[in-house]
Amino acid sequence: RAPTGLPPAPVLPSRSLAPGCAGPGRRRATDMASTRRTPLACFGAAVVVATCAVLLRWDSEGASVAFTGSQLIAARRPCAAAVLTSPVATAASATDTAGTATGPAPSPAPAISPPLVAVLGANGKTGALVVEALRRAGARPRALTRSGIWTGSGDGRSRSSPPEEVEVARADVTDAASLAAGLAGCAAVVFAAAFSRGSSLPKDVDNAGLVRAAQAVREQEVGRLIVVSSAAVTRPYAPVGVLLNTVGSGVLLEKLKGESEMRGILRGSGSTYTIVRPGGLKNGPAAGFDKLQFNQGDTLVGSVPRADVAAVCAEAAVDPENRAANKTFEMYEANTRSGLLPWYGESKYAVAGQRDCGAMLGALLDDEAVTDVPGLLPF
Repeated sequence: RAPTGLPPAPVLPSRSLAPGCAGPGRRRATDMASTRRTPLACFGAAVVVATCAVLLRWDSEGASVAFTGSQLIAARRPCAAAVLTSPVATAASATDTAGTATGPAPSPAPAISPPLVAVLGANGKTGALVVEALRRAGARPRALTRSGIWTGSGDGRSRSSPPEEVEVARADVTDAASLAAGLAGCAAVVFAAAFSRGSSLPKDVDNAGLVRAAQAVREQEVGRLIVVSSAAVTRPYAPVGVLLNTVGSGVLLEKLKGESEMRGILRGSGSTYTIVRPGGLKNGPAAGFDKLQFNQGDTLVGSVPRADVAAVCAEAAVDPENRAANKTFEMYEANTRSGLLPWYGESKYAVAGQRDCGAMLGALLDDEAVTDVPGLLPF
């Protein structure tokens, strides 16, 4: 089939066709012997066929160039975005009605810059891993720390200097001006900051700090805010909730207040949020997306490697479809799952067993649709 959008093949005048010629490459046997003009007609037919072959080859080569020049935002997973520009279509638009090119050959498509994603709390154990996960996802991380120095790699080893593709800047969640400067020009931000026992309080970091970050996101028109929170935030009466609030100066209560205000700040702004609530964090290699389970409603809990939390945050930050927009969910390894309370069993909102993190995020419901969750009592 001849390619579309190409100059039409030349057509020989009718007088060059031999009487009785049925078309290029097809002639009647009687005409072969009855006319002396047949060789000329067949020569013209051969020209037509050769011209079409050249055009088809050009189209095929042009298509291959288009795919070779594709720009990928994140090529590691099926949900990566690809921008394809076909020189065939470009060339077709540069031809006149007679099929003659009127302009120079199209220039290659410009390279697409990777999205700039800021990480608040980048020197923390989870925050440092988020920076690394963003690099693997094809993003350009901006590691934001209180000192303006990023030394962590998430594995406990310090770096003498950051990798070339990692920007490092200063930002303190207690300082609104530094947040505005640190988030300027970013497509997304991951809030991985947390209070540090002895040097800060949950109300200043996990609550007010998140609120200031949300205000900066709105003012700087950052597209996405991904928040690393904790399981049991809405269940302070569960055993794990009681424990964390007791030893952590009410940290879960402060997180809940900050998250509630953050939602109100971003509502109607054009920016979206994602709240990731991991269970008990542990060090070590990632288990992999197919070993994880997401849940909504804050009824189930388990343990999970920090590396998996970082990978999920990176996916939420760069997913071209933004399938985690305005969703809150818990995450843990499926084989460690248990109910926050003894009567919290199966959950209608659980999602598990998929290698594609983007698909798992897409299977979750928007927060407004998560309504059927149990309360304190089993009845």
